[in-house]
Amino acid sequence: MKFSKKILVSVAAAALALTGISVTSATTANAACAKPILIGAAMASTGFMAPFDGPALTTAKIAVDRINKTGGVNGCKLVLKSVDTGTNPDKAQQIATQFVAEGAKLLLVTCDADINLKSEQVGEKAGVLVIAPCVGSTAMGPDNGENLGYSMGSAVPGEAAIMAEYAYAKLGKTATLFKDMSIAYTTSQCDAFAKRYKELGGTVKSIQEFNQTQAGSLDKPVTAQVAAAKTDASGVIALCSYPGGGAEALAAIRTGGLNTPVISGFGMDGAFWAGAVPNLSNFYDVTYASVFGDDYNPKVRSILAAFKAATGSAAATSGLITGASSIEAFALAAKRAGSFDGKALSAQLNKFSNEKLTAGATSFTAALHVNVTRPMAIIKTTAGVHKLVKYAAAVKPTF
Repeated sequence: MKFSKKILVSVAAAALALTGISVTSATTANAACAKPILIGAAMASTGFMAPFDGPALTTAKIAVDRINKTGGVNGCKLVLKSVDTGTNPDKAQQIATQFVAEGAKLLLVTCDADINLKSEQVGEKAGVLVIAPCVGSTAMGPDNGENLGYSMGSAVPGEAAIMAEYAYAKLGKTATLFKDMSIAYTTSQCDAFAKRYKELGGTVKSIQEFNQTQAGSLDKPVTAQVAAAKTDASGVIALCSYPGGGAEALAAIRTGGLNTPVISGFGMDGAFWAGAVPNLSNFYDVTYASVFGDDYNPKVRSILAAFKAATGSAAATSGLITGASSIEAFALAAKRAGSFDGKALSAQLNKFSNEKLTAGATSFTAALHVNVTRPMAIIKTTAGVHKLVKYAAAVKPTF
């Protein structure tokens, strides 16, 4: 997904340990390998994708170190090198090309399918496995000619279905949609929500569209949209957006006198934007995990603690857990394949069925290289306090 907003870049700054080239520590490879297995990361430590790439890259490094401490993979140590792409697709392509020339067996690419397309194609052409830790669409995969391209993210067809299923069951049988038209992630999220919600028997009373600027704010007030929502008097509002404009829209909903339950997705994860809506209540979001100290998955708690130890800062959002899972998936596929060949790794990934990675149960098929059935955390906010309600998987992912 792509969130080209300055407000987000500042949030993640503390989480980005390095820019330029960085290398994880790796001991000398043992006799099974002439040298460590190279993982090349063409990801963003600067630019608008930094808030998503940076934390995921940090946990990928943590996972590499953990695997090396337990003996590596197939008798080989791993080494992760990263070069900052600056969120520039052409630079990412150059970086990926250099890593392939150096013999990389895995390319980690940025968490947006448009931005990573050129770097992914480098890996595809060279027969090297490519993983984007947190692309939230189905664009990574065979439909786009990316037979060796995968996303460790939880994609919109599952995320939006979970939103709709929970909203219909627990919050209301009528809905008003606040649809951010700025990026494909948010528009497709509302589209999938509406489809699944109607399938369940719900009624969508209206769709209120809005936009936000590259600077990270609403391009114009949403006064008319809030007035229309008040007229709808729906049981639930689905907010398909992300900060800062998404936070501003939510603030307008509340200051406009609407205390209706609001449900959103990963785009509104975390508390870094909560100052825009003081004492927020009756808000729900569907995301990867809880960063609020109450997640009952020990793997999540472990990686969040390791992230804080590595960066000195608590995680702003939970998407970072997919960085560690990208390395875990690579290692598991390599062990099962007995090889680091791209096609052999892909063949094993395509057999993944509810594999217990840090990001949760992870599955792929030959046709679908992103997760749509993985359980996601539902977080409820009451009086500014965030609490994990439960994990839920989509009963019916909606494409």
